[in-house]
Amino acid sequence: MAIKDLREFLSVLAERGQLADIKTELEDGYEVSALGWEMSDRGGGPAIILKVKGYDIPIVANAQGTLERNVLALGLEPKGNFKDDFLTIRNTVAKALREKDKWPKTKQITTAPCQEVVLERDKVNLYKFPILTWNKMDGGPYVTLPNVITRDPVNPDFGRNNGMYRVMLFDAQTTGIMCCATQDIGIHVARAREAGMTEIPVAIAIGNDPVINMTACTKLDSFTSDEFELAGFLRGEPTEMVTCKSIDLDVPAHAELVLEGILDINPAHARKEGPFGEWMGYFEEPMMTPVFHVKCITHRKNVYYQMCTLGHERSDGDVWKIPLLQANGYNVLKNSVIGFRDYYQPLSSRGYKAVVQIQKRFPNWGKQAIYAYLGSGQGAAAVNYVVIVDEDIDIFDSNQVDWAIATRMDPAEDVLVFPKMGVYPLNPAASLRVIQSGTGFTEFDFIGKMGIDATKKMEMENRRPTGTPVKPDVQGIKKVREKWDAYGLKNYFY
Repeated sequence: MAIKDLREFLSVLAERGQLADIKTELEDGYEVSALGWEMSDRGGGPAIILKVKGYDIPIVANAQGTLERNVLALGLEPKGNFKDDFLTIRNTVAKALREKDKWPKTKQITTAPCQEVVLERDKVNLYKFPILTWNKMDGGPYVTLPNVITRDPVNPDFGRNNGMYRVMLFDAQTTGIMCCATQDIGIHVARAREAGMTEIPVAIAIGNDPVINMTACTKLDSFTSDEFELAGFLRGEPTEMVTCKSIDLDVPAHAELVLEGILDINPAHARKEGPFGEWMGYFEEPMMTPVFHVKCITHRKNVYYQMCTLGHERSDGDVWKIPLLQANGYNVLKNSVIGFRDYYQPLSSRGYKAVVQIQKRFPNWGKQAIYAYLGSGQGAAAVNYVVIVDEDIDIFDSNQVDWAIATRMDPAEDVLVFPKMGVYPLNPAASLRVIQSGTGFTEFDFIGKMGIDATKKMEMENRRPTGTPVKPDVQGIKKVREKWDAYGLKNYFY
């Protein structure tokens, strides 16, 4: 059954004992962020509802802070462990991406919960909402779960985009929006500039049903694919949309809060924002971004403000994005790498490392897999290095991957290094970040790429063949397990 909105999702979580209403008022955004960090350290914990001193509007946080809850959001039953729930999410979304012809069109409605309250002109005040400064080094208050909605400015039928980009408040009526050339919003801006435009309409929807958040972070296979149609397919019924009050854009009808306005794309008007405590675990330095002028705010009665914590590898803003970001890459590799079995970008590497598992049938096929992965969209734009391993290596076990690298990789033969190229601008390892002269925005980092062939080597590769891994006798292990209690070791192991 489709979950219609954030409130319905919270009800589902409450029924399962996964929602906590915090009665103690928190002091500020720093305490909220610290609470989120501590919950991540302790394994995730429940979704929470809380209030911060000085604000009547409650904050919802950690709603999607475990993979288990994101499996529930897809209408599926969790398996209860990281690997299985990860694969459930990734494979469900990967399958959906392959069935684009079945995605339902969005459903247009005229009266929507997200427009129960309409604030225009001098009533527009972003400071009314608990959009806070979450870390002491942040450059200002940030919206951390924004669904930023744009549309192709030249041909509206050509494409609509819903993405999550960092949004910093400048004042009560303006924000910055991260806008780089490698993302759909950057393509919309580029097409608008080519057509002589100096601004485009933008809406930011906050507090959505979890599947809408999830599809906003899914890499689609086409610029013209619609995240809201994908959400409808995953939810089992079309996503309901409503036209904004002040601009010609449609937004999720059941969002808690919508910011409507105009994005100024004139390079001369770009403003510096940041730094910001980002998802990759670093405070990323300031960026030049276009300015978003908020013209109208609509929201539900008794509105909730939804946020997430960033920076921790298992934070409620990061843990659920990893399988989604990998769904399209999984499909691409299935089609491009002969012998492909699986791939994974570990949480600890924040997506900048990939591990690809293959059934190696031909000499040097590990290196072909390196070329194929780093030539893919995600591999080229975001990943710094890829490791290729055999089927006997569990790619979800970093110890096994490290063992393969240490014992199957000759640095003189099996490490391929590629020249620097322009990549996604929030790459903490990059040696150079530039402001694009034509746009005035921070859009690219420059970094090299590396591939490590950690597959077992064959004699046909003119190499000394990799030895046979040591494994215990199967019957011996069976016998030991049957006699375990008799050994008197039961109380020494947990």
